[in-house]
Amino acid sequence: MNRCAILLGLLTGLFLPASAHALGHIIVGNEPIGTEAGYGKEVLALVNTEERVYAYIHDWHRTFYFKGGPKALNEAMRRFAAIPDDRREIILLPAPGKPLMHDKPIAFDWCLRDVGSRSGRGRDVLVQESEIADNRATLTIYIPEPLPPAPADEKAARKWIADIGSDEFKTRERAAKELADMGPSVAALIREALKGKTSPEARDRMERILASMSGVIRLDVLQIPDGVPVVSLDSHLARCRKELESKYSSSRGDAAWALLTHGSPGKEIVPDLEKVLKNEKLIGPLVAAARAAWQLGVEAKTLVPVLAEVAKSEDANLKNICEQAIANIEKAKAEPVSDAAAKRRATIRREIRDYVAARTEEAGK
Repeated sequence: MNRCAILLGLLTGLFLPASAHALGHIIVGNEPIGTEAGYGKEVLALVNTEERVYAYIHDWHRTFYFKGGPKALNEAMRRFAAIPDDRREIILLPAPGKPLMHDKPIAFDWCLRDVGSRSGRGRDVLVQESEIADNRATLTIYIPEPLPPAPADEKAARKWIADIGSDEFKTRERAAKELADMGPSVAALIREALKGKTSPEARDRMERILASMSGVIRLDVLQIPDGVPVVSLDSHLARCRKELESKYSSSRGDAAWALLTHGSPGKEIVPDLEKVLKNEKLIGPLVAAARAAWQLGVEAKTLVPVLAEVAKSEDANLKNICEQAIANIEKAKAEPVSDAAAKRRATIRREIRDYVAARTEEAGK
């Protein structure tokens, strides 16, 4: 189950048209946002594009959703890197973004969360120390396709790439056709060739071939700027689990909620939530864990008994949330996921994990 911006979806579902401006400003489409909104020029350059399909703006919660291809996404990442914020990161997730529900479903491919002012909350020090607090700009990219397989005949592919630079027009034409017919499997080899010295015509041919086979967002089409941290679902979960051990209750509460914010499979995070619900003594983290269980729905079925125990609390708010969580879990129905879809997601997740690990290692050298 993909839970992109679950909190936003929950809030949006509660809004009525008459009260939307009182609770938050929603923009469907790409109506330009002006400087009066208080954004810097770098943020405006990123959000005022034709690819923007939805925006939710309310105080510190400002999220923008975009629909587009690799070229637009790479430009968005370049502009994201230009935002003057040393606490920003790109998050890669192994699934399509689940459409936003408005008057009709709104599909998207990436989203920007730009953090506004959160003054007055008395958490400045804790937020700066936290790895998961809402104090950084994030660009979340949804990867719906796995990497293409290696070419069946790499030797032939390299020959055609070499022939792109032939003096014979017919040879160049045939090479271009053969490479195009090989499809995305030769994309990596073409990118490798483009790093070397080529004639202007050969470069133009290869770039056009590459563009024709790179219309889908995959890891191999991303041009992530140097210096911008990249996070996978696995590294996100590792950070959450680390913060669940924090000495600060607010950090533990943030971590309990953050466990599910990037589409984590319920079976992976239910044990973490169970541990919080059973062992936590303070109200804040318990409320966060109960809300997370509520959002998990049927995936949190095994948490019902422990939620029932926590619901015996004398705190009315915690009791109410636990009871509502139980009610939601018991009435929720599982969303069917085919074996093929599950395998595909697992493959993409592994690719992202390996990519982020390699990038992190390279940055540390």
